[in-house]
Amino acid sequence: MRGRVHLTLSAAISCVVIASPRHADASRLQMVPSVESHVDEAAQAVALKWTVTNEGDESAQEVALDLPALNESHSLANSMAPQEKATVEVTIPFDRLGIQQRGAYGVFYRVLYKDANLYSFSAPYSTTVILPPAPTRVLSAAPDGFSEISLASRAAAAITAQNVTSIEANIDKLEPVAPVEIGIALRDAQLPIKLKPGERRGLRFDLTRSGALEGATYVVGALASGVAGDRHFAERISFTVRIVAPLVSGRSLMIAALAVVVAGTMLFWLWQRRRAIRA
Repeated sequence: MRGRVHLTLSAAISCVVIASPRHADASRLQMVPSVESHVDEAAQAVALKWTVTNEGDESAQEVALDLPALNESHSLANSMAPQEKATVEVTIPFDRLGIQQRGAYGVFYRVLYKDANLYSFSAPYSTTVILPPAPTRVLSAAPDGFSEISLASRAAAAITAQNVTSIEANIDKLEPVAPVEIGIALRDAQLPIKLKPGERRGLRFDLTRSGALEGATYVVGALASGVAGDRHFAERISFTVRIVAPLVSGRSLMIAALAVVVAGTMLFWLWQRRRAIRA
């Protein structure tokens, strides 16, 4: 296909809402984006237009769009009142998005913002750029064990991915999808990962909390991309993370109890000695 291909993708289809933190307070901030994508084959570039709406009930400060893979951030607004919208347009060459053949390509981005106290938050999302014809669904993935991971400071998550096509699929890239407040590191995975039709493979992630508030909930994961047949694919592997208070372990309780006993013994000994001296 030659010339200009125009693709307008609605928020419900192209923009996967990964989550804004939720709080128990009466007021809240919720930044919801939608994306329009224009693929220009002649210019070998993709024009992306983001519209972000503050659907919370308090103003957001210093709102920006963050593109981690491109190492770019773009300001949206210094302040956004409830229900206010802001837009930003970014044109990205094919080579920066890794577009070399037809198919689907994932773009991970974050909406950065601050509350009235200038406390920083970030909401992670993903969208898909299509250079038609798009591939059929390639991967099916589900978390192992619990559907929601509790994160106090550090935790581990495991995902099982399966090739649901009738051809071999090669995963050559796994890009973490997470807010700034949560770090994700893939563990024990050698890329590329080749999956035969129907084959399953376990993927393990290490999670680290870095500033996320207790009670916040995110849907995080990774963008898996690669080639199946003559089509490129990009699909999101995700799981839910809930930020919880650190738990005191049994070992910590034993150490604390021992410290109390030792301190009590020392105080009693000092009291007895002082009493003997007075006598």
